[in-house]
Amino acid sequence: MDASAYVSGLAVDPNALAGLRARAAKDPDAALKEAARQFETLFLDMMLKSMRSAAPGDSLFDSSETKIFTGLLDHEFARKFANQGGVGLADLMLRQLAQVRGEPVKKSPDLPITPA
Repeated sequence: MDASAYVSGLAVDPNALAGLRARAAKDPDAALKEAARQFETLFLDMMLKSMRSAAPGDSLFDSSETKIFTGLLDHEFARKFANQGGVGLADLMLRQLAQVRGEPVKKSPDLPITPA
């Protein structure tokens, strides 16, 4: 499998989850980073959906089709945003998990944290 297969699907997809489990057996740190990034993607997606539902949306162009489209668009925005560093939630999760495992951590320039 190539790297794009890991990036395209979230762990809520059974096929992507099986791939993530296989990667975790081979490279636990990379799989942990991927899981943290996917969690941040889901968080951002839920945040965008909440923001859309709070905004007034009764206009001439509102329909079930536009709601489906904006939902898919918001999911893509969340995925792209998380892949580019997001809001730091994945980074924070990895720092916390490293502390729980008793590992010293150092900040790396790439996403997100690598154990020292």
